Amino acid sequence: MIVSCGDDLKQFTEKSARNATYTSTDSVSDFLEALGLWVEESQLKRLRKAPFYSVMADESTDISTIEELSLCFRWEENGEPVEHFFDTIPLKKTDAASIYTTLTDWFKQKGIQPTKLVGMGFDGAATFSGVRTGVQARLKKNSPRALYVHCHCHLLQLACVQAANHTPGIEHVYKTLLTLWKFFHYSPKRAEHLKSVQRVLDLPELKVTIPSDTRWLAHEQCVKAVKESYASIVIALETFYEQTHEPEALGLNKALSKKSTVMAIYLLDFVLPQVAKLSRCLQAEKLDLTAISGLVDSTLQTLHESLLPAANWVLELLDAQDELQAIAIIDSESITSFQDKVAKPFVTDLKENISRRFSSQDIVASFSIFDSSKLPQKDSPDLSSYGDEFLGVLEDHYGKELAAKSVEGEEFTVPALVSSDIRTEWVTFRRYITTRPKEDNTKLLMELATNSMLVQMFPHLSDLAKVCLSIPVGTASVERSFSQMKMIKTRLRSRLGEQNLAHLMRIAIEMPEELPDDIVESVIDIWNRKTRRIAV
Repeated sequence: MIVSCGDDLKQFTEKSARNATYTSTDSVSDFLEALGLWVEESQLKRLRKAPFYSVMADESTDISTIEELSLCFRWEENGEPVEHFFDTIPLKKTDAASIYTTLTDWFKQKGIQPTKLVGMGFDGAATFSGVRTGVQARLKKNSPRALYVHCHCHLLQLACVQAANHTPGIEHVYKTLLTLWKFFHYSPKRAEHLKSVQRVLDLPELKVTIPSDTRWLAHEQCVKAVKESYASIVIALETFYEQTHEPEALGLNKALSKKSTVMAIYLLDFVLPQVAKLSRCLQAEKLDLTAISGLVDSTLQTLHESLLPAANWVLELLDAQDELQAIAIIDSESITSFQDKVAKPFVTDLKENISRRFSSQDIVASFSIFDSSKLPQKDSPDLSSYGDEFLGVLEDHYGKELAAKSVEGEEFTVPALVSSDIRTEWVTFRRYITTRPKEDNTKLLMELATNSMLVQMFPHLSDLAKVCLSIPVGTASVERSFSQMKMIKTRLRSRLGEQNLAHLMRIAIEMPEELPDDIVESVIDIWNRKTRRIAV
């Protein structure tokens, strides 16, 4: 390894005294600490400069059964929203009071001002989302302007699961898929039998993935794999039963050979990718609140198309009759009956679930005034009143002094962020937007937050734009940090210390791929804070 790092390091280790080569495990830990501290300190400087910020957090159990709280932050920087992982903290208790104390202690230790907190991104668990004693309710006492945002990806997943549970035909298929996954996943013999059938049929060796209710996009991936391997799976189950006489193989074979199951798989293979596409958009780091409405509306329109008599999934099903004939004979009458009894109730329930969960008329929704796609034409009579109602909601929340209480219990007042002048600004600003070509909302917010002319003309709207860019859409960054944690702290590294885990996660997630000389010098300076036998 030393040789691969270059001649300078090789010469250093060869010429140094044997007790000062810095190749011991303690030295390696020191190097990791220096890199991790550089990442943390550089990001803290940027966070402290931000006028507003949001916190995103969640907890998960690592391989050592330690509850880890992952902390990510979002803020506006140069007109763009940025999200970064900061720390993972072990929790002794996972109740709201303990998590709140952990967060506030971390804020105080790192010099983060609670009054700048404008958003909190958590999942829907009562510990975080409780309106009276949850983490978000406790943080609002210190930061009364902070808005709680239920992760939109979680909302979408909940809508899909609830719609499936309300439709027996789809719920039964989901249960069948879960049983099918367990059948092959927990038996290498069965899994190998499926692969051998796929090789004989000259088909891709695809395996069934787990259709989890809690993992985003899991059902879409499972349905896609099953649909592409449908014939090989049915044949594998049939031949496996002939060899072993296992009743489970016979039951699964009969379930997958039903016409209703085949049609449900083709329906889900059309519906779930549309939902998955929306989920992937919602996971984007640069996405802001103003883009959600348009993305949801387009998804709902596409879902509605699945109810048409000549929907894409129906045409695909009819085209696959030759392939499916050995499994189930599906005629037009069966398809019509399935559409009435299963497809229509499922898709309708799914659309209603998504609409209900994404159409909250709260302060977060009021930021849609910055959605230029909804702005009426400049000669429309509706332009004169467009956005007034939502602006009133924002003015009511950000235009008043609010009472707050510090962690120590001291009462203080948070000054108003905007004044009544914001209404005059809005009248001019909406006219100004109509003179511009249609463009994406993020670019409009970016200019409003950074363009010196616009900042001077619309100072209060500029502040609201920065707040809007700072409020999170979801907690995808937190979920990604957990994925990284599982790759770092494995069964073979289960004794990894908490500090080293945090540093390794910072390095893996936030460290640039290439380190310029100035960064290397900064890391060495941090490393040299400890007394060394030989300075580097």
